[in-house]
Amino acid sequence: MKEDWTVDVDNAGQGTVTHHAAPAFTAFWTSGEDGQPDAGEPCWTSSGSGPEDTIHIFGWTWLEPAPAPEALDALMQQAATAVDNWIASRF
Repeated sequence: MKEDWTVDVDNAGQGTVTHHAAPAFTAFWTSGEDGQPDAGEPCWTSSGSGPEDTIHIFGWTWLEPAPAPEALDALMQQAATAVDNWIASRF
């Protein structure tokens, strides 16, 4: 069975996170206080335990209908947790 989340970083250093369960989407991510994307782009941020632990999720593309606005925050928190776990597994 495929995992619900795939987290990766490409050769150029761009992070991606993909949710395979409904509602499926793919997005970019960065971490740290200097990693915030351009101000004009929608972005969801998890502050973590401090500036170095901040995770920004942005540029999402829905592969299925987008969730209701009230469900978006919980889904993005799950994405941030998947990214955080991926980062932790690299140490």
